Amino acid sequence: MNVIGDANQSASGGEGASLDPREAAKILEQAQMQARRQFDPQPPLAVVVGAAGVFLFGYGAVWWSMRDQHVYTGPALWSLAVLYGLIAVSAIVGSVVFNRATSGVSGRARRQRQAQGVAIAAAGIGAWVVEGALRYRGVSFEIVYGVFGPTVPLIALAAAAAGINAVRESWLQLGVCIAIIAVASVSTFFGPLGAWGLTGLGGCLVLLAYAAALVVLQRRS
Repeated sequence: MNVIGDANQSASGGEGASLDPREAAKILEQAQMQARRQFDPQPPLAVVVGAAGVFLFGYGAVWWSMRDQHVYTGPALWSLAVLYGLIAVSAIVGSVVFNRATSGVSGRARRQRQAQGVAIAAAGIGAWVVEGALRYRGVSFEIVYGVFGPTVPLIALAAAAAGINAVRESWLQLGVCIAIIAVASVSTFFGPLGAWGLTGLGGCLVLLAYAAALVVLQRRS
């Protein structure tokens, strides 16, 4: 077999041939999809940690501390410590996983990630500032900390993430954000116990379903 001759013929043929625009568009789309998968490091284990930690145990602890209150007095301090501690642990785990997966990524891709993080953080901070303003204006503890606190900041964060995923055409992640918004919104109809308990349970189920979908997609790929 004349390998060298065949290679030279292929090279000369490739130089003279023009690339079909449809083939070029297909190659570009495949490259974009591969880059999106590479720079969307969301291991199922990290998702499960967030589901079980923040929503099931964190929100569940606050719900547990209020379940016998006939007159609302607010979450117990120990339950808030559990919630925010689990949020911190989940954030650290997610940050470590993300940094390992994107080590070496620089330039425009890194700047985009940083800008997206700023947008999501701004949405959450804005919601928490409004929560403080409501209390400052004399709105009751039951509304501010019982209904607004567990749902509206979460809705703001999920809405910001939904916009980012819609622009990036990350349909699975967009569906997760919309599901979380729906769960938190409906939970507000059930008062403080429902807002904490149903949001925690619903958010946990949504993330577990998301983790299962990620496992299926990884096995297929």
